[in-house]
Amino acid sequence: MKEGSDHMKPSFFQFEPEVRAEEYAESVEDRGTMPFAETRYSRYLFQRECILKNAPESSGIYGLFNAFWIYIGAADNLRARLLEHLGGDDPCIVRFQPSGFAFELASPKDRRRRHEQLIKELQPLCNTSHSEKAH
Repeated sequence: MKEGSDHMKPSFFQFEPEVRAEEYAESVEDRGTMPFAETRYSRYLFQRECILKNAPESSGIYGLFNAFWIYIGAADNLRARLLEHLGGDDPCIVRFQPSGFAFELASPKDRRRRHEQLIKELQPLCNTSHSEKAH
């Protein structure tokens, strides 16, 4: 990771090139798909400045991580929801101290199915029945 960079790439993951929110939204619209599998390794630091800079105010799925996936969530507004988590709204997430986040844009009608699929695939530490609410 370059000094001063808000982009984080732990060494144990395979990575895709950095994707800015605007480019990401255009690529999703162009293909009409949800490429979380292709872009989830373009991750950002879980810090206020980075969330404001990179997370869109759009519908989608997001993941919080450190060495493991901590939480997978769904939101009408990714930026607002990530800022709520950063503020400490979920004790489990606070306990595991996420260092980064990833996201994909998804329409409200596709969000629930994709959210469930990613929880099953990634098995995040904090997705229990009491904290799986999609906001």
